[in-house]
Amino acid sequence: MVLRTDTLSYKYRYRALKSELYRTLISEQLKYFQRTDKSIQVLTPGTTIVANLQTKMHQLVIQNTMKVNIMKADDTFQLETQQPSGKIIQTYKFDTERSGAKILVYSEQNVFESNRNQMNFMIFGLMYKYFYNRGVRKRMRYLDDLAQSVE
Repeated sequence: MVLRTDTLSYKYRYRALKSELYRTLISEQLKYFQRTDKSIQVLTPGTTIVANLQTKMHQLVIQNTMKVNIMKADDTFQLETQQPSGKIIQTYKFDTERSGAKILVYSEQNVFESNRNQMNFMIFGLMYKYFYNRGVRKRMRYLDDLAQSVE
């Protein structure tokens, strides 16, 4: 997986069974989608919601459209969030390190409409990386612990 300069990434070594962790991830995402649209019963590629989310850089609450792009069992889950200034592509990808350790790679690719916003993000991204890693690590541990509790 080649990551661009507009992409933040975090690798997490998980302990749960891959199939349980993937199922837990999908279950938690479904709950999130259902908080906005109670009629959604299952996630499939193309499932879409409209949600009000806070921006990272300006801390503004804006309307976003979230759509499931890819669902490949025990391999990849991808969401795309469209917002007025561009889009964010969030990807969960199961992989294996050279050492044989099982990892879940989470990445966020930020694509902005204006070059100025893209450059600002690249600068902001360097400072944001610490908080990003801390938040993603916490989320991954939560999913891993939850998946292990149902094994």
